Amino acid sequence: MKKIGLVSEYFYPHLGGITEHVYYYAKELIARGFDVTILTGYAGEAAPDFLPPALKIIRMGRSVPIFSNASFAKVTLAWNLGEKIKRVIKAEQFDLIHIHAPAVPVLPALFQKYADTVTIGTFHTYFDWSFYYALLKKTMQPYLDHLDGMVAVSPPCLDALQRYFRIPAGHRIIPNGIDIEWFATPSGKHGSDDDGVPTILFLGRLDPRNGLDLLLAAFPQVLKTIPQARLLVVGDGPLRLMYERKAGALLNQSIFFEGQVNEGRPDYFAKSDVFCYPAMKASFGITLLEAMAAGTPIVATDNVGFRYLVRHGHNGMLVEAGNAPALAATLTQVLCDKALASTLRENGRHEVKAFAWSRVTDQLLAYYNDVFLEKKGVPFAAC
Repeated sequence: MKKIGLVSEYFYPHLGGITEHVYYYAKELIARGFDVTILTGYAGEAAPDFLPPALKIIRMGRSVPIFSNASFAKVTLAWNLGEKIKRVIKAEQFDLIHIHAPAVPVLPALFQKYADTVTIGTFHTYFDWSFYYALLKKTMQPYLDHLDGMVAVSPPCLDALQRYFRIPAGHRIIPNGIDIEWFATPSGKHGSDDDGVPTILFLGRLDPRNGLDLLLAAFPQVLKTIPQARLLVVGDGPLRLMYERKAGALLNQSIFFEGQVNEGRPDYFAKSDVFCYPAMKASFGITLLEAMAAGTPIVATDNVGFRYLVRHGHNGMLVEAGNAPALAATLTQVLCDKALASTLRENGRHEVKAFAWSRVTDQLLAYYNDVFLEKKGVPFAAC
């Protein structure tokens, strides 16, 4: 049985795109007979009970939040962390180590430094400019050069990296995946039944880059046309109280903060008439795929990452970044125009099939084979 180590600064209880990617990919690998271990930091909370029993998790150091790229990131800190990582690598004897977000400290860089087997790195993040990379690109480049293969989840993600680093010719663009069936079949435990109230859903971390402040500014304009509309905010973060204050008198009247939700997400999509994600910047947008799988029409920001997934008027609506009146008008349009909503819904369900985890995993395993053929002369499946 092949042993694969998945290195990530992000894993449950932290929610976000990388966490989702690592979890669902691990789940798919286990279903295919691989021995999978997630290597991450300790976040001070118990892992959720829905993780597969066969999934091994090794936590080292302490996961500490930092503010970076208009979002709350994570780094793992510990005394003598490098020695601990070397002991883990020696004890586990991985056939392959797959490192997520390899251009960030601390775990990704150290695993690249000490890995004694084939390593693959997947890049997840888009940025317009990075002070960190501009300052440390000469320091980071040797770590990236240790990788045997590189993957980016989207062309914008690759473009951002190429501003600072040398990227090998054999890199691949392999997207994030989605558990289509799970999002298409709500449990009903979280009120997924349609109560007839026109509902807008925001789902994501309450980070500045995700644009909740813009949605809160636009929503009162929606109420002028649709007074009975409501906004559900699903997610959490250190800035939650600030956003609740911005909701003003509408808090708990038309705007409801539901907190962090994981297992109930399909229910929230199912009871919503439109999913709104007005993020300032994005490399991809997994929650857009979640909305498509659930059959919830999308209104999102016109940014480089979302353009990779959404065609305006086909499987979603794209709105100029920072334009609250345009966002309000588009949300109102989708809520009122049932034919448009139906078109977005059906096209989204069709387009999302390309991102099923089975297909994404096929692409990643094929890339493993190519890298092993180049480095070892045999495919990964045969070594």
